[in-house]
Amino acid sequence: MSPVFDVVAAEPWLSDEIVQKFPRGGSGDIKLGSQLIVNPGETAVFIRGGKPLGTFEPGRYTLTTENIPFLTDLFELGLFGGKNVFTADVYFVKTADMTMRWGTSTPIIIEHPQRPPGASAMRGNGSYVVKVNDPWRFLYSMDAFRDTVREPEIKERLDPLVAVMLQDKLSELANSQGLGAVQLQAYSKDLNDLLTGLLQEDFDALGMILQDFNILMNLHPDSLRIVTEMGYGTSYVAKQQADALVEAAKNPGGSGLAEIGIGALGIGALQNMQQAQQPAAAQQPAAPAQPAPPDVMTPAQAAAILQVSEEDVLAAIADGDLKARKIGSAYRISKASLDEFLAG
Repeated sequence: MSPVFDVVAAEPWLSDEIVQKFPRGGSGDIKLGSQLIVNPGETAVFIRGGKPLGTFEPGRYTLTTENIPFLTDLFELGLFGGKNVFTADVYFVKTADMTMRWGTSTPIIIEHPQRPPGASAMRGNGSYVVKVNDPWRFLYSMDAFRDTVREPEIKERLDPLVAVMLQDKLSELANSQGLGAVQLQAYSKDLNDLLTGLLQEDFDALGMILQDFNILMNLHPDSLRIVTEMGYGTSYVAKQQADALVEAAKNPGGSGLAEIGIGALGIGALQNMQQAQQPAAAQQPAAPAQPAPPDVMTPAQAAAILQVSEEDVLAAIADGDLKARKIGSAYRISKASLDEFLAG
């Protein structure tokens, strides 16, 4: 048989405890006329059947049908366990500031299509300060319906969410303002002030207020490799092969060829490497010039001529710098437009 309580209050808090359930370890019956005590820095949420009944700010309350509306509703629905007893779970939630230390476990990819290579891998570390302002939403979004919830558990759930928030907001900012990784690094303080406001909408959905945000972002040392392997800018694999070709060409014995592999190089690359190994006087005549660009070309063809990525060409079209005609969902670029673009 469930115990019957005539005083509802939180137990002494652990230093990093955020949520306490009353009673711990299961359900309990609360006597009509019981005293509810909510201390400063706490909020009490009554829940029954997975739905919130009422929220109480700091103060002392007498739980009667005369002054607590949801008790009247329960009484009218016949949901009292006995003549003067009702069943509910009470969650006490701390509303004090929580300081969370944060750092990237994996790089954050910031897209900036207006600046090559189109994206940067960044890492960050620092801290932010949050507090609960909507206890029911906080309990629901953080899956905090447990006997006790402590700060490390909240941090574990928040860390990946903050990474996603930062990636989305910084990409939007970089795209709208034409910023790259260097600019994002240079204005960290200004960005923190701006992000405090931009991220608040996301924290609203978690039932929290973002009080302060102090994260230092910097470019990952392997940024180019990371983003090119993800398909941004020039293929990193192609770059590695080109570097290997250069090294192999420097080796008169040609031993580097076996290490690279003919299949990875292609016949054309092999011929070029062999020519590079011959004395200057014996080299074959230079390859004929590339054919002139067609009068009308696709973004991919224009990208090959400009030696940039197709995404860079599409970005130039979107910015109005490069004139193009849209036919259906595809763009076509005239040679005259490309010449005009190159002429500045």
